[in-house]
Amino acid sequence: MRRIFKKIFDLLEVHLAVLIFLVLIFSVVIQVFSRYVLNRPLPRLFELSIYSFVWVIYLGAPLAKRYRRHIRFDILYRKFPRKVQLLIDIGFDILTNAVLLLILIPSIEYTAWNYRIKASSLRIPWTYLLVCFPIFIGLLFIHNSVWIYTYIRELLGKKASIKEVPPWQ
Repeated sequence: MRRIFKKIFDLLEVHLAVLIFLVLIFSVVIQVFSRYVLNRPLPRLFELSIYSFVWVIYLGAPLAKRYRRHIRFDILYRKFPRKVQLLIDIGFDILTNAVLLLILIPSIEYTAWNYRIKASSLRIPWTYLLVCFPIFIGLLFIHNSVWIYTYIRELLGKKASIKEVPPWQ
């Protein structure tokens, strides 16, 4: 079961994000060439690059949380003993999950409501841009919950589960 979930997460957070990132790179390169060499800007590619940038960000943040590679301000945190660090991590992850649960339903409703609004150049519904946010919330909630479970096990003195190796290593 763990392997199936890992494949699903890899599909969303790694493979889909890489594909969207490639779309972002190619659209930006073609935009620059078109704008500065051909002197003919392409508004559709500009819009596509914005949408793909947003998607990459909202798929990359849960991936960073999955491997505990997100930005942290831990100068003071490192000075604490490991049990205090675990309590701080549990507290922040529980607080984050509470906020994620609070904003999940309104974000889904807002995403569905925006189906009526079309992008100015691509003429696709904004829902396709905004659906990355509820996906982000779900993925982040799952990764936070896994880390809370892992921290509690470590706090209780149980053996820590085997850590995954990030795909970029």
